[in-house]
Amino acid sequence: MSLHLAPGPTSLDRLETAISRLQQKHGFIRLQDGERDFPAGLCALLLTEDPQRNPEVLDACVILPEALKPFGDEIARRVAGPDAAPALQQQFGVGRPPAVVFLRDGNYLGSLNGLRDWQDYQYEIAQLLSGPARPKPIGIAVRAVATPGACA
Repeated sequence: MSLHLAPGPTSLDRLETAISRLQQKHGFIRLQDGERDFPAGLCALLLTEDPQRNPEVLDACVILPEALKPFGDEIARRVAGPDAAPALQQQFGVGRPPAVVFLRDGNYLGSLNGLRDWQDYQYEIAQLLSGPARPKPIGIAVRAVATPGACA
């Protein structure tokens, strides 16, 4: 009798499961690569990446729907997977996911990067949504060039 151990889900498999849950349970719509049309009114856009690089991404997929609950259907919900997120990060000047970009009628209101305490999330979301549109930050792509044998 031999025991065969199947590999577990990869980090990207876990992210796909989390994004599917956002879509099915919380009404998020997934943006495809190159898609930049946002609905009229208020919109929250979750930017993700491979959770192996940043495990907080999976936490954000759980926390954000709860943080948006007090706003009901007032806020359209979008999510960008690792395929679509890099271009949107650059468009909105986001350093790294997880990040939530808030828009009103397609105009940038601001973004929240990383994870926060629950009350901080709710307070900062309310502040962004009640504030005026502002210019998008300038996103500049930065690439590290590693020297062979050097620590990255």
